[in-house]
Amino acid sequence: MNEIIKEYKMDWKDALYIIVGSFLLSYSFQVFLLPNEIISGGVASLTIIIYEITGITPAVIQYAFNIPLLFLSYFFVGKDVAFKSILGSMLFPFFTGIVSQLEPLTYDPLLGAIFGGMLTGIGVGIVYKARGSTGGTSTVAQIIEKYSHVSMGTANLIADGVIILIGFLTFDLEAILYGIICLVVVSRMIDIVLVGTKNSKTVLIISDEAELIRQEILEKFERGVTLLDVRGGYKKDPKEMLMVVISEREITAMQEMITQHDEDAFVVFMSASDVLGRGFSLEKYFSTNQQQ
Repeated sequence: MNEIIKEYKMDWKDALYIIVGSFLLSYSFQVFLLPNEIISGGVASLTIIIYEITGITPAVIQYAFNIPLLFLSYFFVGKDVAFKSILGSMLFPFFTGIVSQLEPLTYDPLLGAIFGGMLTGIGVGIVYKARGSTGGTSTVAQIIEKYSHVSMGTANLIADGVIILIGFLTFDLEAILYGIICLVVVSRMIDIVLVGTKNSKTVLIISDEAELIRQEILEKFERGVTLLDVRGGYKKDPKEMLMVVISEREITAMQEMITQHDEDAFVVFMSASDVLGRGFSLEKYFSTNQQQ
């Protein structure tokens, strides 16, 4: 058994993430989504649609969808992810059956969409951190993310959007609109879990006063600077471009500093995620070492 776990890269932390994430997903389904008929995508929403039409137990419906989708995960995403998906795909309907007797926390569809979306997004995001899946359109989202290189939140938005369109066959427009609210919240929460809430900015600067600006960045902002040799697209004359990563709160100060030295400077601000280095994710580490 240990050899199998080692071969498929399933350690205890990955397993714990998948277990916790699957439970949160099932809990959100039972107390928020199902009682308010929130169609926000995924097997959970397909379960609600089929449950309303046939009355089949939700856990049974989820098993019926997840098992064949495991084969898609194996062929398109990889055997290591497929192995982890087996755990999530089986636990999601299993936990759904366990929590099926819980009473809804609210019958307000707006509250159900918002808080159900938050809890669902957290649960799915935790599972994704282990490169696992709870089955259903999570598998489809992983395939989209792998082959299109969009963020996992966006991939989930695409996959679940299709399910919302199917919901028009069973529910009215108002229910679908609540589902869209839930879907947006789910997508945002997934990205928060995976990449965090700190949005840094990559700044590209082309200026005739590059040396002065570089000194200001090093001394006043205390950020590292990368120098890149570039050429202008019109005259093809050689130039020097500065690249620096700053926090969002430093944007205004950076703009003012650059303008002060060169009003004609060409500056581009781009979003950056998962920045590692002094002043960002390792800030605590460096400050601790400086105190020792």
